[in-house]
Amino acid sequence: MKFKKGNRWRGNSGKIRYKKWRKSVFELNKGRYGLRRHYVCVKCKKKRKTTMSLHAHHIYSWEKFPNKRYTIRNGVVLCKWCHNGFHYKYKFEALENPKLLLEYLNEDKLVKEYIDKN
Repeated sequence: MKFKKGNRWRGNSGKIRYKKWRKSVFELNKGRYGLRRHYVCVKCKKKRKTTMSLHAHHIYSWEKFPNKRYTIRNGVVLCKWCHNGFHYKYKFEALENPKLLLEYLNEDKLVKEYIDKN
């Protein structure tokens, strides 16, 4: 992932926190869905050994919910095709309403549990 000058990264600490959050989301996914061997897309259930074609997606938007940015349980792993499909379908509505992700994931129980708690 490239960090270009002028985007949301203000200094090195934000990059480090984000990378740590992303890695933690992938490891949590590996433990929950992949039997500690694979990373799994929560939507289509495709298994991958590396994270190259997978994205860590925030349940509660990065922009609208800054206090939940680096919460590990606020992340879900989607393959890049499902991730792009989600943003194509819901566009900017998803920033305000995290329940749209729940709808897209067909009521995934772990995501539903996290949304209901918050």
